[in-house]
Amino acid sequence: MPSKKYNLVQNPGDDLDSRIPLVPDEAFQHGINFNVKFIGAMDIPRPTSRVEIVAAMRRVRFEFKSKGIKKRKVSVTVSTEGIRTSIRKKTKGRKKCGDSYETNCY
Repeated sequence: MPSKKYNLVQNPGDDLDSRIPLVPDEAFQHGINFNVKFIGAMDIPRPTSRVEIVAAMRRVRFEFKSKGIKKRKVSVTVSTEGIRTSIRKKTKGRKKCGDSYETNCY
């Protein structure tokens, strides 16, 4: 039995400070990549409260789920130039041929 309880919530006196950014500012020049699944896009009026944001997200999910549209794997890049979304490409799997791995295995 551990001597101290495992705490999932971070204590305020810990080393990590919420005022210090997790990502340095120089990283935004090149862009920070996120691998996400794209649900869908719709034109919605500008939300004014958190409730309207949640309702709009639920509306998008419901609309595309009812149409049977699959989620697409995309890459979102956030940089100082803006936000860029691109479709992730599938990488060819490597098969084991004998003692080594090769892309073309006959």
